[in-house]
Amino acid sequence: MNQNLKVEDFILQRDRMKLIDEIIMVDESTAVSESVVSPTWPLFNDGYVHPIVIIELVAQTAGINIKWNEKDEFSSKEGERGGFLVGIKKALFHVTRICVDSTIRTCSKKECSQMGYAEFSGVVTIGEKNLGEVLLQLFRTD
Repeated sequence: MNQNLKVEDFILQRDRMKLIDEIIMVDESTAVSESVVSPTWPLFNDGYVHPIVIIELVAQTAGINIKWNEKDEFSSKEGERGGFLVGIKKALFHVTRICVDSTIRTCSKKECSQMGYAEFSGVVTIGEKNLGEVLLQLFRTD
C-alpha cells in the first residue's frame, strides 16, 4: 500500500475531468485507484453516469502508473509531462449506468511497453461487481 500519494501529482486532469479521488496502490506494472461517482462527472444524467466513463477511469489509472515509473523507456524524462495518443483496443461494459455516490475501484495493469508504445488493461468494479474491462494502447507523442 502506498501512503500519502496526491492524485494531482500523477495525472494532468483537473476539475470535472479528474475522476480519481485516491491512489490505493501503485508499483512497476499496476495501479489501483478509487473514485466516488459525482454529479459533476461527464456524462451525468438523472442520478447516473454513462459507463463509457470506465474508459477514462482506466486511462487515468494507467497515467498514475506511467508517472510512478517515469524513468522507464515509455515515460518522459523525469519532471516532464508529455502527451499520449490513446486508442481503445477493447471496451466491454457489464452495466448500462452507474449510480452517483458509488465508490468505484479501478485496477490498471501494464501489459507491454516498448519504444514509446504501451498497452494497459483495466478492470473497474464496485465491490465484487465487475462494471467493465478496457484494453488501451498508448503512444507517447513527445
